[in-house]
Amino acid sequence: MRRNELTNSAVDNNADVNITPAPTLTEEQKQSIITAMKIAYYKDFYRRGIITADQLEQLLAMQPSTPTSQTDNAA
Repeated sequence: MRRNELTNSAVDNNADVNITPAPTLTEEQKQSIITAMKIAYYKDFYRRGIITADQLEQLLAMQPSTPTSQTDNAA
């Protein structure tokens, strides 16, 4: 019985916590994350010997180029 009382009080305490909305990403940000994850997988496959260096180069060449940020262009 005591266990239920502790569990219920913990649930009641959490009711007062503000729930923040999930962050939203633009489509460009989502694609950048996906591309970065793919590249990381490809490099890991190469490191483990699952793919060859030529295959790695081909996979990396197939990935969309990422646009440079404005800070990169500043002189």
